[in-house]
Amino acid sequence: MTRTIRAAGGVVLKKTNKGNLRVLISHRPRYDDWSFPKGKMDKGETPEETAIREILEETGYHCRIVAPLRTTRYRVGSGIKEVDWFAMRPLPDSPGFKKNSEVDEIQWVGRKEAKKALDYEHDRNLIRDFDLKKLAETGTIHLLRHGAAGNRDKWNGDDRLRPLTKKGRRQAEAIARQLEGREIERIFTSPYKRCIQTVEPLAKAIGAEIEVSDALAEGPDVDASYELIHNLAGSNAVLCSHGDVIPATMTRLMWLGLSLHSRFYCSKGSIWEVDIKDGRFTDGRYVPPPKP
Repeated sequence: MTRTIRAAGGVVLKKTNKGNLRVLISHRPRYDDWSFPKGKMDKGETPEETAIREILEETGYHCRIVAPLRTTRYRVGSGIKEVDWFAMRPLPDSPGFKKNSEVDEIQWVGRKEAKKALDYEHDRNLIRDFDLKKLAETGTIHLLRHGAAGNRDKWNGDDRLRPLTKKGRRQAEAIARQLEGREIERIFTSPYKRCIQTVEPLAKAIGAEIEVSDALAEGPDVDASYELIHNLAGSNAVLCSHGDVIPATMTRLMWLGLSLHSRFYCSKGSIWEVDIKDGRFTDGRYVPPPKP
């Protein structure tokens, strides 16, 4: 009876700052080959769990699964190897690559370069047979309105420096607990202090950098905020902004096909979850402010 060896692996995707797609390939010194990272399934694991664990162990990237791809089967010396493949994206808490017994080098390469470098046809077929660019544009944008920051009319200083109140800080902590398990990859915020403070607990919890963008500042520039979201398509990202920017941006997204699953609200500390699938804006869900 032929032995079946179960394994799982990933086609790990990311975009450059210019929007170019890159895939992760790894070199195994034992075989002197280039392939997509994968590994054998441990007892009791699901294929998804195996793929996440193996890629972390071999490449130093903690990843989220975007979509299943296919199962490949091929003969090896001890039987038939059956590998479940997933499209994946790296998360910010990744420790980074260190040479190990399985993999001594990794590279982020374009699809054409990957086809030339990969040593196995079943790996090359994963690039040929799937639209990786569209898969890389599948994720969820979380449009977060900053937490409670008191009365604007009672603040005497520069409004950009108006901080969160005690209630707002409690909301920020609750938002961090709410989102830290959502596989967030990037955090953007308006330069206003109350927005930065709203995302600080989340950034600390997931090990992500806070990226400040004028496109999220008050006085909505819808073209700029839309361009930011468009460039982030595929990332699980949090964008913290204001009560004028978020409604204006959501209106633009609805023009582009986004369907809302509730009435429109935009309370302080609330979130609009915007799903993007294959580069298309699909579903919007309102998450009310947490009870701090």
